[in-house]
Amino acid sequence: MTERDTQVEERHSAAESASALVNLRDLGGMPTQDGTVTRHGVLYRSDAPYPNDSDPVTVDQWPPAAVLDLRSQRERDDVGHEWTEDSKLYHWPLYDQAAPISRDAPNLVDLYGNILEAVPHRVAAVVDVAAEAEAPLLIHCAAGKDRTGITVAALLLAADVKPEAVMQDYLATAASMAALRNRWDVKGREITVAEEWLLTPQDAIEFVLDQFMSWRGGPVGWLTEHGARPESVEAWRAQIRQ
Repeated sequence: MTERDTQVEERHSAAESASALVNLRDLGGMPTQDGTVTRHGVLYRSDAPYPNDSDPVTVDQWPPAAVLDLRSQRERDDVGHEWTEDSKLYHWPLYDQAAPISRDAPNLVDLYGNILEAVPHRVAAVVDVAAEAEAPLLIHCAAGKDRTGITVAALLLAADVKPEAVMQDYLATAASMAALRNRWDVKGREITVAEEWLLTPQDAIEFVLDQFMSWRGGPVGWLTEHGARPESVEAWRAQIRQ
């Protein structure tokens, strides 16, 4: 095989590996404080889908019954992916300043703090969507790391998932970041944020967990005080917990 043939094969392999979600996982089987676990097939998290993506093989049901897209309208328009009628879309722009575009950016601890301080009501309202949506519900942003990480943490903590398990789930995205960067390159996405924004620092998720856990009434108190309906919290807990 010539050097040119090798390069062509490598480009083909890279394009093929970028044709499906790379940061997708089912959040079933996570341990709760009282010794139970979360149900499989209820909550997924992932990076953003693209047109003509292959169906993933890492989850049991696809397409998801419901999708909560946390990206801005501009991000959605730039990518152009549309779900079929099999998936009910909830478009819920969480915090546009978290989109991976060129700009001067704070570190991730500051970014997460900004989200929780500026739009806590939008984070809390995710519980109302999760309680209403058919399962499985897929939550995603661009990378499935920051906006998704905060909202998923809120949902899991509301269901009494152990904080250390929530932290490990956040950190698991680190293993997907190289594939995600390749996917963005193949798709022609210009991602030029600070290098730190492409990492999964433990102190960032520990900050988020502390904000929820230290609130009066814990995570459920945080959510309801910022607008989540108590009945939605209870419905969500019944849905996700075995």
